[in-house]
Amino acid sequence: MSRSTDWIDRVTPVVDAISTAAGKIVSWLIVPMFGVLFFEVIVRKFWTPTLWANDIATMCFGAHFFLAGAYTLKLQKHIRTDFFSKNWSLKNQVRMDIAQYVLLFLPGMIMFTYISWGYAAESWELREALMTTWRPPAYWYKSVIPLSSALILLQGIAEVLKCFKTLQTGIDYREGEGPSELT
Repeated sequence: MSRSTDWIDRVTPVVDAISTAAGKIVSWLIVPMFGVLFFEVIVRKFWTPTLWANDIATMCFGAHFFLAGAYTLKLQKHIRTDFFSKNWSLKNQVRMDIAQYVLLFLPGMIMFTYISWGYAAESWELREALMTTWRPPAYWYKSVIPLSSALILLQGIAEVLKCFKTLQTGIDYREGEGPSELT
């Protein structure tokens, strides 16, 4: 193994582990979401609807969706333009990935992380509440946005590093087929 890629071998597994942990931990938000929605269906059928169930379910699913984004990127499960390049050589595929990450993905995620940080900070400053009947605090929920975008940005950087290592070694270090949906 090349000495020039040793540091990549130390950095990318840490980022991958963070993304995997975040994805697996937030996957459990589906359980309270389901429980709250099930409770709401029962209560709505026999008594009066709650003011809070829809908000809780929405916040659980939103946090689940956003915070699992880095794990999804690690597994290469985001929408990709690989329908063009899937039959290309490995080196050309990786060059295409690097170009897309560097020209589109990373600048977009840097901008999104920066903007969302201010958005969440303002929400905390105002102690903002959601504009629903129940009016729960919005600032906790809005903090998920910059956190998730920072995790996705970090994983994107790790993916670029894996691509550079692949170019140097000729071995594909990008995540292969991970778990997939049953259809």
